[in-house]
Amino acid sequence: MTLTKYQRMSYKWLGRFGEKRANQHLQDALQSAHMEIRAGAYLSYVLLSTIIGFLSSMIVIVTFVFLLLPLLGVVLDIGLVIFFLFIPGFIGVLIYAVLLSAPKSRAKARKKKIDMNIAYAINFISAMASAGITPTEIFKSLSKQDIYGEVKEESAWIYRDVGFLGFDIITAIKKNITRTPSQKFKEFLQGMVVTVTSGGSLKTYFMHKADQYLWENRNQQKQLLETLGIMAESYVTAAVAGVLLLLIVIPLMMIISGAWNATFLYILILIVVPLIHVGFAVVIRMICQGA
Repeated sequence: MTLTKYQRMSYKWLGRFGEKRANQHLQDALQSAHMEIRAGAYLSYVLLSTIIGFLSSMIVIVTFVFLLLPLLGVVLDIGLVIFFLFIPGFIGVLIYAVLLSAPKSRAKARKKKIDMNIAYAINFISAMASAGITPTEIFKSLSKQDIYGEVKEESAWIYRDVGFLGFDIITAIKKNITRTPSQKFKEFLQGMVVTVTSGGSLKTYFMHKADQYLWENRNQQKQLLETLGIMAESYVTAAVAGVLLLLIVIPLMMIISGAWNATFLYILILIVVPLIHVGFAVVIRMICQGA
């Protein structure tokens, strides 16, 4: 992948520093995320973005605090001035942390997508192996199947190492074992290498792994449905019946006690109830994404 103009500029200015500070951990994260950029180039891009973010926010804060507010006749005490001056540093640290963790976050997202499709992809591999197709041709064919998502990308990298870089299939698989973010796919490839080097039957191995991952996938989906069932019951109890009970009981208690307070009801209806629904929606989304 060709670097963008901004990335080339950052590498030109900070490349030496980036290459010195880059480590293998960052390089592995970039490979797992399929971000085709060297660790030194990426680190220089992160550093330049941090510097630009810090300087830009500093200019905005200084202009706002020392020029705009005095023109409006607003005088800030020393505590607020110090607080505003800390904001550019916070923004710089935030930009650095977010960009530096982006490869690991993207690799984690890829891992979930690989694990979600691996059972069906191995079923496809098993079917092709039963027809006598060689492993190289299997990965070549799998790299063209968009339906398998990130498993297709992993297969494309394996075939790239064989077809374009000249590695043999075992070496290409071993290289992919070190860079794939999915533990399941890593175990599958390791078992494939062991089967080939020990003279075992790949057809039998693929069929066994296909059955294993399909069984695990069914159990995982069953657990997900049970969890969603519990969440549905909790939602009805807390967000529907519980809220209705509060909306009936609290006004009655206020009327009986003579201490009517509409503010509390407004807070309950306009803030608490929407937050309950949003909270359930976020939790369910996290559960479904993690499955």
